[in-house]
Amino acid sequence: MKIARGRRIGQSFGMLLGLFGATGIGMTHLIFPGLHCYACPWAITICPIGLAQNLIVFGTVPYYWIAMIVLYGLAAGRGFCGWFCPFGTLNDLLSFRKVKIRDTVSYSKFFVLIGTLLAAWVFTDTVFCKLCPASSLEASIPYLFMGIARVNRPFLIHMGTLAATLVGMVLIARFWCRYLCPMGALLSLFNRVSFLRLKLDEKRCSRCAACTSDCPMGIEPHTQHDNHNCIKCGRCVDGCHLNALSMDFSLKDSP
Repeated sequence: MKIARGRRIGQSFGMLLGLFGATGIGMTHLIFPGLHCYACPWAITICPIGLAQNLIVFGTVPYYWIAMIVLYGLAAGRGFCGWFCPFGTLNDLLSFRKVKIRDTVSYSKFFVLIGTLLAAWVFTDTVFCKLCPASSLEASIPYLFMGIARVNRPFLIHMGTLAATLVGMVLIARFWCRYLCPMGALLSLFNRVSFLRLKLDEKRCSRCAACTSDCPMGIEPHTQHDNHNCIKCGRCVDGCHLNALSMDFSLKDSP
């Protein structure tokens, strides 16, 4: 349970950083290592997906964006999804049904990423932001209660995408993270080479698959550890009674 406690602390810090503007601190121009809307009235960081679209719209070479994504990716890969991302935390809270993942279907998040970038280029607009459920929750709803936004067509579209996503989260654990998150797709490119690694001790593992029932992403950690769907949350490590799984910062595969 040590990993679980540490992850809750990390998720709490992610929420705190995401809403730190409530303290009066202004925009820091730091890229947030997860999906967090920069239109949120209390945001002090930049959404990496929103920034990517703006860079494409304005034709700016994304040196800073690339550097930060590579830095985050090499540090933890999708570990930010499991330990830090506020929208990932919401996925966690609604993860009532652990459904086995179909690996081929889960590549849909890469199509969402590619579609997001292409749409920004074709329409010269941040199209994904107008549909993003994180933006719906963190910007549209707060601004409505603040009297700045009003119920109109864009607002209703946001509410529709948020409602559909929430239903998906309830029916399938980590639904957004598995199938639709473009930031998750980006970070997953670094999963096998990041410093934060999930490791398997083949000698200890009995192939009992107990870790599979604990995995919120619906993968088989004893055979698929560190694949593109692993968010390195550590639930499988806590659930393995043989201590065959472990997680630490290293570039070596062996425990």
